[in-house]
Amino acid sequence: MLWQTCVDEHLMCDVDGFHLTASAIIDLDGSISAQSAAFPQFKPKEIANIVKDFDEPGFLAPTGLYLVGTKYMVIQGEPGAMIRGKEVLCPALSKICDSYAKCWHPPRLSFK
Repeated sequence: MLWQTCVDEHLMCDVDGFHLTASAIIDLDGSISAQSAAFPQFKPKEIANIVKDFDEPGFLAPTGLYLVGTKYMVIQGEPGAMIRGKEVLCPALSKICDSYAKCWHPPRLSFK
């Protein structure tokens, strides 16, 4: 399966009336393998910090996860496999809304 097909037909599909607004498959070096039309431009440091959290679970917990300049409070995850974040709308008041970021690190695949 091509990565773009995965984004278009699986990540962006409608599920019970809900769908993502944007999605992408980003390599550990920060390059984009596939993305939806509405996927915003990210900063390389944001992706580098996500990769570092996969290598050092808990790295993002004190500072939060930033994607395209938006801060997400890091909530439950699976060390080395999944980072979950919830958008912080007003850091001074710690007001939270229902906007989420999810970063997933699939198991390393090897082909023979």
